[in-house]
Amino acid sequence: MSLKKKDVNNEIIDVFTKFLNHHNHRKTPERFSILNEIYSIDGHFDIDSLYEKMNKKNYRVSRATLYNTIDLLLQSGLVRKHQFGDSFSQYERCYFNNQHDHIIITDTGEVKEFCDPRIQSIKKDIEEIFDLNIQDHSLYLYATTKKKK
Repeated sequence: MSLKKKDVNNEIIDVFTKFLNHHNHRKTPERFSILNEIYSIDGHFDIDSLYEKMNKKNYRVSRATLYNTIDLLLQSGLVRKHQFGDSFSQYERCYFNNQHDHIIITDTGEVKEFCDPRIQSIKKDIEEIFDLNIQDHSLYLYATTKKKK
């Protein structure tokens, strides 16, 4: 593990530890194993795939522990939740993650991420027009594949 990755992992662990302490939650090995596993995943995941992945690695984590820990990670800002269309909830790690948006291709179920700097410009315009400070945003575009002629 490179020093940089080690520093990132230590910072994530530190953020979660401080959150748990501040809210008087227990600091269990299972919670930190879940955090570590989530931060090893690139992209989106759901609870079932995370549960299966952890079981294959012989972690002793129940679905209830996963759901409870995910809830804490959402509150702490270390994980973000998505609802892509009618499908089940998906999650992604979000600490050190740049803001990005999603295109959901409804006929294939594929989800693509994109980042367009013009969205930041639109946010600034909205802040000025309405005299607000936008804290966060989420943009989902729903699309279908073009039929080839």
